[in-house]
Amino acid sequence: MAEVDIAGLGVWSQSFADWPAFRTGLKTGEWSTDVALQPALIPPRQRRRMPQLVKMAIEVMDQACTMASLKADDVAVVFSSSMGDMQITDYMCRILATTPELISPTHFHNSVHNAAPGYWSITTGSFAPTTAVSAHEFTPTMAFLEAAIQVIEENTPVVLVTQEIAAPLPLKDICASLHPFSAALLMTPPGYGIPIACSLEFSVSEQAESWPELHPALRDDFATNTGARILPLLTAIAGSTQPVDLSFPVSASSSLILSLNPDCHNVE
Repeated sequence: MAEVDIAGLGVWSQSFADWPAFRTGLKTGEWSTDVALQPALIPPRQRRRMPQLVKMAIEVMDQACTMASLKADDVAVVFSSSMGDMQITDYMCRILATTPELISPTHFHNSVHNAAPGYWSITTGSFAPTTAVSAHEFTPTMAFLEAAIQVIEENTPVVLVTQEIAAPLPLKDICASLHPFSAALLMTPPGYGIPIACSLEFSVSEQAESWPELHPALRDDFATNTGARILPLLTAIAGSTQPVDLSFPVSASSSLILSLNPDCHNVE
């Protein structure tokens, strides 16, 4: 099995603003219902023009880098979303089918799948590599593998983002996401020399596995959000005091096997 460390974490949804709020909600069972999305890294004027998908990604990446005390230039990015900005996709399809000459250049610019890591690079001035991944229902696990392999092969920190916004009505049959969710895991090579939340050993098995169950308090809101399929791992990192083994599908016939070692909990 290969190994990476988790040195920083970021999460956002309408129920929790960050990692401490997520951990508190798991302990108390009390969740917010209308958490505002206001990423401090983005100046207010620019923030008003950015779509939700971009703001979510920048918010959680900033949280993860801050927790790990790493600068953006020190961290490569792997961004993932199964469907990208579905709100813009819906808008563009409607406009192109009716009045194509009126399509918004800004929306067109923001429609590309790598818009979020692009804005991150511009906002932070980072020249670190970025990758955008989409693999439909297997997006979170394929993105995890991409990020973890970069960590090992390049011997560099990588921040993994997995997220999905709420789907507009025309796309609900394809992606039935009800609520927006975004998470970032900042991975480092073992022994990188900074405090870590846990270590993860991983391998790929040629055996099909089902998605792990979500925490009961999260199931109603996020069961249909593809990006939120990473939540069982986040839940284990947040609350486990013993080693935990998890399996996630990578394809219809293979699985990602994770072994979490929480003995090195030393970040909040």
